[in-house]
Amino acid sequence: MQKIISILILLTSISCLGQKVERVVVSSEDPYDLYATFDKDSTTLFYEKIVPKNKPIGVLVILPGSGELLEDVRKQISLHTLAVQQNLLVIFPSINWGTNKHIPEHQFLDTIFKQVVTQYKVPKDRFVIGGFSGGGMLALTYAEKANKYADSTFIKPKAIFGVDPPLDYAHLWKHCENDIERNISEAAVMESKWIINMYTKEFGGSPEKYKDNYVKYSIFSYSEKDGGNAKYLKTTPILLYTEPDVIWQMQNRQRDYYDLNCVDIAAMINLLQIQGNKDAKLVITNNKGRRLDGRRHPHSWSIMDSQECISWILEQLRK
Repeated sequence: MQKIISILILLTSISCLGQKVERVVVSSEDPYDLYATFDKDSTTLFYEKIVPKNKPIGVLVILPGSGELLEDVRKQISLHTLAVQQNLLVIFPSINWGTNKHIPEHQFLDTIFKQVVTQYKVPKDRFVIGGFSGGGMLALTYAEKANKYADSTFIKPKAIFGVDPPLDYAHLWKHCENDIERNISEAAVMESKWIINMYTKEFGGSPEKYKDNYVKYSIFSYSEKDGGNAKYLKTTPILLYTEPDVIWQMQNRQRDYYDLNCVDIAAMINLLQIQGNKDAKLVITNNKGRRLDGRRHPHSWSIMDSQECISWILEQLRK
């Protein structure tokens, strides 16, 4: 990424359940709006880390969803706490916004990974990356790029996890059209108009007119026999969580199964398993989705069982 400057000194240290969270500033500029906040420091790019007492056996990278602050992620999960107890170095990059093509995001991650490998001497094949929603998307696209092009990324992820990530941009466009046409849920209509406007700017227009762009940048393309970019995940362990609470969706967003991430998530995991990926796993939950303020919402961090996830991560690192 242009304008990312050398890693600066440690900026702050805060406490997180007895664990020291250290913030390292990477850049004083954020030209691609990778991290959205509402304070005066919103142009700063950084990462926060939790270092285990013993030499790290690997690195766990946790990515927030769109608009989430890093501190709010830690309030919703215990994955980082469990990981540090298992001698994993935990990294929280300041990425919660950005682009749909993920080019500057990948470059920012590489900058962080280079610093971490240099400082802690962790092997480059001992990184596990994951996140919620857009964070899960970023983790998956990084893995696809790493597998597709040799030496295109600084590390090659050992495994990827995701909490209800959208996968197929063409499917997302269609469900946005449905929301706008129904014109019932104000929240759904506003979100859908924003997404369609964004995709028009980045991809040129609709998937009917610009199919190649949608296939090129989607994690998974149901329209393609090989799944599009998903074929580059055939050898990467994948753990995806989703909660298809269609009753909640119908009552609160007037959406049905065709509008939900679970359809593409199940389709991609099924395809990967058919293609021979024995470490592609799908976890479907029920009535677990809660937002930070306690509101019921199936698209939430809380559908991930942190203990289950860390056990799976450690299993992959042992292979």
